Formats: sequence, C-alpha cells, structure tokens
Amino acid sequence: MKKMIFSAAAFALVAVSSIALAPTNAEAIPAFARQTGAACLSCHFQEIPALTAFGRSFKMNAFTDVGDQALVEDDGMSIPATLNATVVIRPNVVQTKTTTTTGVTTTAKSIVYGDQVILIAGRMGTNTGAFVELGGGAFGNHQFMNSFDVGGMKVGVSYYNTGFGEDAGLQLSNVWGQHGGTNNGRFTSANQNIMKSNALAGVADNIAGLTAWVGNDMGAIQAGLIAPSDGVAWGVNGNSTFTAAKMVRANGFFDVGGLSLGVGGILIGGNVGSFGQFIAAQQLKMERTGLEASLEGEVGGMGFGLYGDVASAKKSTATETNNYNTSLTDNLKGWAVRGQVEPIHGLLLMAGVGNTQVGTKTDRLHLGASYSVYQNFVIALRQENAKNKTAAGLVSRTKTTTLDVEALM
Repeated sequence: MKKMIFSAAAFALVAVSSIALAPTNAEAIPAFARQTGAACLSCHFQEIPALTAFGRSFKMNAFTDVGDQALVEDDGMSIPATLNATVVIRPNVVQTKTTTTTGVTTTAKSIVYGDQVILIAGRMGTNTGAFVELGGGAFGNHQFMNSFDVGGMKVGVSYYNTGFGEDAGLQLSNVWGQHGGTNNGRFTSANQNIMKSNALAGVADNIAGLTAWVGNDMGAIQAGLIAPSDGVAWGVNGNSTFTAAKMVRANGFFDVGGLSLGVGGILIGGNVGSFGQFIAAQQLKMERTGLEASLEGEVGGMGFGLYGDVASAKKSTATETNNYNTSLTDNLKGWAVRGQVEPIHGLLLMAGVGNTQVGTKTDRLHLGASYSVYQNFVIALRQENAKNKTAAGLVSRTKTTTLDVEALM
C-alpha cells in the first residue's frame, strides 16, 4: 500500500508538472460560479474553501448575488432560471499507522471517498439564500440565510444544522470551521479539535443553531442559540429541546500594508435541555472560548497565509457535563499555528503544529502539498501526525498519509 500511495503521488506530481508547463485558461464553474459569473478564486483564497474579501461579502449577502444568469422574477419571487448545483468527486488513498502505548503498531490501508456529495446552493429570493450539502444519508449540512441592508450594514438571521461548527450561521474565518479546510489545514487547530468533541451520544460533531448577525466589509458579530444535533433535531430525534446554549462570535478584517489581517473570538455558554434529559443525572452544558488571528496576502509575488488560534473548555462537575470536556479534574486547553505559501501559481505548500491537553496531551503535526489542476480540481498530498501522552507518561501515536483528489463539477 505504501508503494501505491507514493506511486500515486509520483503520478500526480508528473501530471502537475506537465500542466504547470502548459497553463490553461479554463475557469471553475461550480454552483456559486454559475450564479455569479465569477471564477472560483474570486471568492476563495488560493484554494477552495478559504474565503477572500469578495467571498465574505457574497456570504453576507446570503448567497443572493447574481451575474449574467437569468432570473425568474415576479411579485414576491426572484430565483435563478437554473438550479445551481455541484457534484463533488473525491477519491482518497489513505494509509494510517497506529502505535499503542504498549508499542504495538498496526497499519490500515484503504481507498475511500472523502466527500461524495451534491451541493445545491444560491439565491432563493431577493434577501434569502441557502447552502445545502447532501451526502446520501440522514444528515446533510445546511445553512439557511437571510440578509438585509440597514444603514450601510448587513443585518441577517441564519438557521443551520451542520458539521462546520457552532458559528455556521456566518462563518467568515479561514482559521477553522468550514473555511479552514484547505488540504485539511484545520487538523491542528485548537478550536477545530475542541469544537469536534461532543459528549452527547448519537450526534457526532453536528451543531444546530439560530443566530442573528450584523456586519460589513470590516467584519461581523453574530449571537444566537446552539445545541448538539443528530442532523434532524436540536438534540436527537425523538428527544429534542428548546433549551439551548448561547453563542457570541466576532470577526474583524483589516488592511495592513496591503495584507489582510483577521482577528476573531467565540464565547459559548449555557445549558442544553433539562436536567437528566440527555445524560442520566446530569445537566448537559456547552462551555468553551476561542481566539484566532490570520495574516494573508502576497509578498514578492508569492501568496501566503499565516494562521493561529487558542481555545479552552471548562471541566465538568459531578452534576454538569460540559459537551466539550467530560473531565472532572482538568480544563481542556489548546493552541495551534500553521502557514502556507504558493511559490508558483497553483502549487500550495503548508505546515502546522498544535496541541490540546486535558490530562492527556495530544501534539499534532500537519504537512501538506497541493496543486490546482483547475480552480475546481485539486490534487493534494498530506501527512497528519498525532502523538498522545498520558499523565502517567504513556505514549501512543497515529500517522495518517492521504492522497486526496477533489473535483467539483
């Protein structure tokens, strides 16, 4: 399998080299590009899914902007003449090597699909839009957004049920969440890893939320209610709740010498459901905080991005379980930094480090390289290492190497 991975990687690099020598004029045209008439890299920084300033503006407009695409319009109706959709084709070759605390090493090898989904997205009306990701199962990511112009600001309300994070009503940051996924760079992010830690059985890492927000080209603030979700209910199907935790999220973006500086934070606190509803003799709570910063731009003709974040989640108690940290003795905390450069057009190199700790300390290392054959077709190779060290000094390791081919039709 090792030969298979590196033979495939060698083939990819040969293909990349030949394409690099023969530049193409082809443009990417997935769902949003069809609607707006703009290339993918108008909205995305270096690669999908990271956002540019234009991409953030498009999102704050609730995905309603259109270009030359015809609209069907009438009183109380304004929709594209064509349903804009994208099919994601994403075969992965994966090798995972795991070493236990007793020194036993096992290797798993597979060829799988990373995301075999259909994306349906765009304008639903003058002030309303949506992003829907259908994966063939019971759960699908969806974001339903409404945006209005009020005194030079954008004011909106969003409902969502996704695996993208608690702030998916208006995610603008490239550090973690939906837009931190360039070659899975968010693997090291402290916020990403803590956000994915759900104590409630049956919900994986999905979050349902309802938020109100206000923003402009310098950033946005959103506040709302959130709860773990099985993709159907606030909670789990058949055991839902109207009692949800509170979330406040802020992002700011500033021009610094021609570079884009981003800063942000998130604060989450409050009960979910009633006492004993989700965990016997326990009150389920959601309590965590996070800060982040990013710097993106171009120096000497070479594009780059730098990203960093810190996060923490309070420990649980005898009668209260923190959704993010079930430890009764230790607060969960973490940090991460990563960087990426584009030495030649289309070739992206990245590296990142970080850790989280709650009794056991997990150190993470991410190394990656990717090439955009087209704006909507990327070949990526990455290695993700996680080293776990318990309070007793016992060490286990997981090393995952992935050849990731992603094409959006």
